[in-house]
Amino acid sequence: MRRSSLLLWLALWQLGPTNLYSIVVANSQSNTNPPPDGAPWSNVGSVNGASGIYLGSSWMLTAAHVGAAGATLDGAFFPFDGRFYQLTNSNGSGTDMILFHLGTMPPLSGVTLAVSTPAATSQVDMIGFGHIAGSTQTTIGAYTGFTWSLGNFKAWGNNKVNTGGVMTINAGAGDISVFMMDFSANGQTSNEAQASSGDSGGGVFHLNGAQWELAGMVDAIGTLQNQPASTSVYGDQTYCGDIATYRRQILSLMASTLEVSINRSGNSIQVCWPQAANGFDLEATDNLAAPNWTSVRQNLTTTNGQGCVVLSATASARFFRLRGP
Repeated sequence: MRRSSLLLWLALWQLGPTNLYSIVVANSQSNTNPPPDGAPWSNVGSVNGASGIYLGSSWMLTAAHVGAAGATLDGAFFPFDGRFYQLTNSNGSGTDMILFHLGTMPPLSGVTLAVSTPAATSQVDMIGFGHIAGSTQTTIGAYTGFTWSLGNFKAWGNNKVNTGGVMTINAGAGDISVFMMDFSANGQTSNEAQASSGDSGGGVFHLNGAQWELAGMVDAIGTLQNQPASTSVYGDQTYCGDIATYRRQILSLMASTLEVSINRSGNSIQVCWPQAANGFDLEATDNLAAPNWTSVRQNLTTTNGQGCVVLSATASARFFRLRGP
């Protein structure tokens, strides 16, 4: 079977703004509740009729071909405040990822960005607003697979990374470094899944030890020659923008809005800052002329998407800074 070279965009422009669908899962049409394994379900929202990922500090990530807009997270709408950046490749060219800022901060913790690309055969969870399966497994022309349903769903599924490392694709919105998964009839994961139209900008999460990390952003799908429209068949592929490739750039741009807030209550002070989960460290010193910066993240708590520590108040001056990874 020879694969078509066509990569299909996953945005919903051609379907209209009222039609939202979700991940096609081979053995389930009901993966529309948070996954039992604890992947960050609430951090994936609806953006421009497709999908987006809440990173923390009021920042969202989606595909550039989806575009910046207000986001709906856990049923609540958060407006776009006009700030956005298209990420770039090492040669300075624009890539198919866009980082944009919400006008109000959602009451969600941020996500941890993966430092490295998931290894070959690593299992990942995909969460997005695309189609779910509209049929049981069936013959579709020369292939075996599923038709797409109509409906308004958010759903999840899982799959295994096909090969280690990354490749470069271009589905029309700039080169992007991606890793890939095959939709397979053999050796399936527990909820073998394929992305579909509407999943662009969706989250791809990898469990690294006990910590869920954002490893990828759903970007495009690969289909087979003469495959009927609005179907997912075995042999299709999902291409995911590699977060590790763009991690430093994302964190640097997010840092442009990081601010420390300090509030006193009795003999204690509470120091808070956005997006502790993305690796920023809070440090303190008693002397700016000859600073000795030390970490003060002990007993860290998360409040309304912010990292906070409570410290004992003292009579001497104390200065704080945020240090990026």
